[in-house]
Amino acid sequence: MSDTADVISRIQRIQDLLNDPPNREVVLDGLSAATGRIALPRARPDIPVGLGQVLAARRSHYRFHADPPDARELSSLLRWALGPQRTVRLPTGAEHRMWMAPSAGGLPSLAVYVAVRPGGDLPGGVFRHEADDDPDVQHLETLWSGDPTAALRSVLAQPDFAERTPITLLLVARLDITLVKYPIRHYRTLHVDSGIAVQNLYLVATALDLAGCAVTGFDDHLTTQLLRLPDTMFPTALFPLGRRPA
Repeated sequence: MSDTADVISRIQRIQDLLNDPPNREVVLDGLSAATGRIALPRARPDIPVGLGQVLAARRSHYRFHADPPDARELSSLLRWALGPQRTVRLPTGAEHRMWMAPSAGGLPSLAVYVAVRPGGDLPGGVFRHEADDDPDVQHLETLWSGDPTAALRSVLAQPDFAERTPITLLLVARLDITLVKYPIRHYRTLHVDSGIAVQNLYLVATALDLAGCAVTGFDDHLTTQLLRLPDTMFPTALFPLGRRPA
């Protein structure tokens, strides 16, 4: 077994200790496996809201307006909270992409998935978010099409969120990216990276007049099944997203 495979195996044992044994299957009623790519519209070019105003207004929201965020609002949130920031030149001469949410070593240590309930201008389903080097190019890769409500209910410790929330963002840590550079201790840093990303989502959502809430009450095994994650990835946080309630 290679060193990296041994480290991943040890982290999996840690994850098993932190979670209940897998004894259920994710509920996929309403979903069907699908493929395809959905291009997101160009994000807003800027967010003209002062940082102090945003910090003072930031809240966790547990209920949401009936009208879901549209595709451009989702695109703007992902672009400004988690998208590419700048390119730097390393001492080796190679170029390296930096991101809006800082991470250890500037590595793209998190993947983002999106569960969308039907009813808005985005089709219902579960998707993996992909961002190009061009900050204006983003798209969603389809994993499941249909209504993810039943799946989210089976995943969440507070299943009511599944009916309240039109869009749920799911943050996933990537061991395949980070363990190439860092030792097993970086398992801890991945959660720091995830926390920074969640704070960015809060602040940008507030600036866009959207509502969100960080959620860590979910079943890791079922979430892994829903997102079809390999052994080198594990979920760290969910972020239900909607419009502010009236």
